[in-house]
Amino acid sequence: MAKKRDKDLRYLKRRGKNGMFYFQGMLKSKRYNVALSTDEAEAIRLRDQYLYEINKFGDIQREEPKTAQPEDGMLFGEVAQQWVIIAQRKVKSSTLRDYRGAMNYYILPHFGNTPIRDISFLDVEKFTAKLTCSHKRINNILVPMRAVFTFALRAGYIEKNPMDLVENLKVSRPTINPLAMEEVNKFLECVHPYYKDFFVVAFFTGMRFGEMAVLKWKNVDFKLGVIKVLETRVRGEEGTPKTHGSVRDIKMLPPVISALKEQREKTLLKSPYVFLNKEGRPLRPNTLNFNIWKPALKQAGLKPRSLYQTRHTFATLMLDAGELPGWVASMMGHSSLKMILERYYSYIKNYERDDGSAFMEKVFAPSSHQKDEPVSPAV
Repeated sequence: MAKKRDKDLRYLKRRGKNGMFYFQGMLKSKRYNVALSTDEAEAIRLRDQYLYEINKFGDIQREEPKTAQPEDGMLFGEVAQQWVIIAQRKVKSSTLRDYRGAMNYYILPHFGNTPIRDISFLDVEKFTAKLTCSHKRINNILVPMRAVFTFALRAGYIEKNPMDLVENLKVSRPTINPLAMEEVNKFLECVHPYYKDFFVVAFFTGMRFGEMAVLKWKNVDFKLGVIKVLETRVRGEEGTPKTHGSVRDIKMLPPVISALKEQREKTLLKSPYVFLNKEGRPLRPNTLNFNIWKPALKQAGLKPRSLYQTRHTFATLMLDAGELPGWVASMMGHSSLKMILERYYSYIKNYERDDGSAFMEKVFAPSSHQKDEPVSPAV
């Protein structure tokens, strides 16, 4: 019986416990929000008549109003359509693609045909409570929803924003699994020689994969000793980094300079890009991860871990050597110390340097020469 009742009430929404039934929905690319009756049976009869007319003639053939009354306000789906037109000029296409996915798969099926001014804090909380994905994914789903409500408030469609009361769910930070300097050396001994320079730069700059994949020779300044991070690649699309802090100059430590000079022999005259695969094509994260990174870890006798751990390795090596957290944050493209202090606190030692020299003297040089030149005991 319940299923039959649900079917009978499709495209119908009642305002209040004993209030008016409305015919609501998007049919044949038109939005309907028509007052019917306070009597359920009569509302169903009128609804069925409207569906017949829409299917046969393409629109309602009666004199009843075909658009929302001023007091009803706009549907959430209508506001979302207005918002996305503006948003696509302000955000990267890859980000907009994520927003569209969240809206079309999760949000619009639930709220699309509901007047936006009728959606309450409790409605949103009930909606998120039914989602079965991770807390992080739920928080990401709420991002475009927050943006639509903010847009609606500024446009005057709503008087208050219920999303102001909706808090993000707590997300546990993933455990970092960086390599020690000795493990870095083992990895570099086992990785395919063609990709060794790529990983030297990754380990000792903390650059993200997308930043390295799109790095061009014109942004490598050997004279000043810096790498200029001005672009990134996400899902095959090149563009500016996501945050302002990600646009930065990275100081090239001696092993990075050496690796880039070696790399120069491979790609300088072949491509504007610094790093290419063996076939001369742009690097792809999944291919590099499964075909190069993981096999080298296994051959080196190291535990499996994500490719992103090269970035964590840079941070932990520098902090453990005594480099200033602020310098490390700047090198990694963080605009504040919050990420460094929260994620790498246990690696932070007494601050000594802010240029990488502490790492070179205490970690890299001793590790590089430990086989041939035993380190003298401290005095």
